[in-house]
Amino acid sequence: MTQEILNELHGAISELENAGMIKEADVLTDVFIKVAAKKKSTKKKNVPTNPSLWSSCKAQAKKKFDVYPSAYANGWAAKQYKAKGGGWKKG
Repeated sequence: MTQEILNELHGAISELENAGMIKEADVLTDVFIKVAAKKKSTKKKNVPTNPSLWSSCKAQAKKKFDVYPSAYANGWAAKQYKAKGGGWKKG
């Protein structure tokens, strides 16, 4: 439902800008930003069930890979973490 609201607001903002109603478009842009921020803040991130094990896997990845953080290094660390019995939960 929030995505539908964002799409409608975006369309209305575009129409107002095309009609030259910049002040009204700015007001709707502020509403758009607030709704989008609320949507992002409601998502919960994955957190490790064993933070100390995750830290050690990240430390190993930092030693193994030249660039950290990177997709390869994080993927390798997650694979090692899971192989050692680690898991994830929403936090």
